[in-house]
Amino acid sequence: MDITTVNDRHLYQGRVVVRDPADPSRALELVGRVVRFGPAGWLTVVAGMSDDAEIELYPTDRVLAVTDLREVAGAGR
Repeated sequence: MDITTVNDRHLYQGRVVVRDPADPSRALELVGRVVRFGPAGWLTVVAGMSDDAEIELYPTDRVLAVTDLREVAGAGR
């Protein structure tokens, strides 16, 4: 599945910090991820734009930071 199937065309690449699902007292830093703000209340994160890349959804209350954003060129085409 393609990340644009789950969410529209507005994709960004950046650094994401989320609470660790296994241990909420720890933070996980995800560098160089493709992100989409949505669906409502969620952040969609994927490691790359390959067809086999795993898509992860994080509820916004577990997202600690999203930084170093830049738009992904040609996304959704």
